[in-house]
Amino acid sequence: MNGLMMDRPLLISTLLTHAERHHGEQEIVSRRVEGDVHRYTYRELAERSRRLANALAAR
Repeated sequence: MNGLMMDRPLLISTLLTHAERHHGEQEIVSRRVEGDVHRYTYRELAERSRRLANALAAR
């Protein structure tokens, strides 16, 4: 174990990959400022995040 508790760094990207892989169809529900409810899955969140990261990297 060498004094480490985890085999990977605790990064947002790692958390998102885990959520997509193990809970991809789990729904995320949030209420917007406008009052409507927004629903999407961890799989959709991961896909959208990758698109944003690629767009930022291209700039």
